Amino acid sequence: MRYEEFTIEGRNAVREAFRSGKVIDKLYVQDGCQDGPVVAIKKEAKKHDTIIRYVTRERLDQMSGTGKHQGVIAMAAAYEYATVQDILQAAKAKQEPPFVILLDNIEDPHNLGAIIRTANLAGAHGVIIPKNRAVGLTAGVACVVFGWYYRMSVKEFGGITGDLAGYFLQVCELGMLTALAVLL
Repeated sequence: MRYEEFTIEGRNAVREAFRSGKVIDKLYVQDGCQDGPVVAIKKEAKKHDTIIRYVTRERLDQMSGTGKHQGVIAMAAAYEYATVQDILQAAKAKQEPPFVILLDNIEDPHNLGAIIRTANLAGAHGVIIPKNRAVGLTAGVACVVFGWYYRMSVKEFGGITGDLAGYFLQVCELGMLTALAVLL
């Protein structure tokens, strides 16, 4: 898990990241840590629908770049996620029908980066990725994309309609032309 992800370490830093509106993909909490500041951070993470993983102190020590994690490490997005409306607006601005790529279970940052770069070159207006079971927009992805994802809208889906089929149906209801490919 040691990609060059943007990590935020320490209780105060993580709490302030949530308060400032920074998009946090995952929160790693030391297993069994139940003191006040950590409980407040977990509550904030749940409010923002952040994935919380409980790990051992040794695992946090391995993940930490500073050694001063204080029982919490947050993995922040290296990029702000778009909304479906942002993607549709990008297509409308170019006076083109929306071209969106839906992905599921892409766990390697190099693969996600290559797909985003290819989508950009193919003229896609956006890429939609799942919140769970997939890599987020990390510094490792940015490296592969060469910063091109600043030109590409990327939407993260999850929650109530968090499965790809459900999201695919929502996109169809918006009137987008759709095609689906499944690799088995």
